[in-house]
Amino acid sequence: MTTENAGDEEFYEVAFPGTPTWPSVKLTALFEADFALQPMLDEVAEQWGDDGEIPVSLSKLVDQDWERLWLDSFKPVQVGHDLWVCPSWCEPQAPQSRNIILDPGLAFGTGTHATTGLCLQWLSEQDLSQQTVLDYGAGSGILAIAALICGANQATAVDIDPLAVSACHDNAVRNQTQDKLRACLPNELEHQPYDLVIANILAEVLIELKETLLLHLRPTGTLLLTGILNDQADNVMSAYADSLAFEHRAQDQWSLLIGTALTESRED
Repeated sequence: MTTENAGDEEFYEVAFPGTPTWPSVKLTALFEADFALQPMLDEVAEQWGDDGEIPVSLSKLVDQDWERLWLDSFKPVQVGHDLWVCPSWCEPQAPQSRNIILDPGLAFGTGTHATTGLCLQWLSEQDLSQQTVLDYGAGSGILAIAALICGANQATAVDIDPLAVSACHDNAVRNQTQDKLRACLPNELEHQPYDLVIANILAEVLIELKETLLLHLRPTGTLLLTGILNDQADNVMSAYADSLAFEHRAQDQWSLLIGTALTESRED
């Protein structure tokens, strides 16, 4: 079963990691063909329907070659200037471009979500030569790997999920960046400054992680923050206002904040 917002507001930030608070919820459920649906529908309508009624639509899911269908749904996608994300089973559409070989998996980050895309677009525009990069909340490791492909010297990918750390290792090997990328859990992260710190998480978490992220940011470095809805951007910028000035980019309902040290801080 999955739940999603049936209204107009973006649902992701509200629903995760807490309990959904939307006024209208859409529930999608999958059942075996011989499941007795009507008693279940009657109980749902009695519990939550208006006057004992609740809108329901039913459809039969025809059996297919699900693996083939899943593979066919992913194609190479351009995610920035001369930067592509390409599944391993596809030939790169632009072999002479910078290609990130990355398969969809358990860890978040394939380049298709606006937050990842905003970061990849920014990275593709930069000269990251000799820079060190920290990707905090790395998921698949796509942003750390992209930074290395865009010229960074070393990258560290950090995630609270051991499966994500494993995915980072595997994707680094797939992109031949394993000698320059270290993946680890937060408690294994060494206390050192980085030229570029990236955090694609959630707005509330980014505020909670302020001290941690700034601790690892070199005084002259750049902080990329995303996973932020447009109407949350001001709150996040306010939380960091005593340390950083921000450039604000937006795509759809999502924001990317590009933070650099305040002039006063640099002079100090």
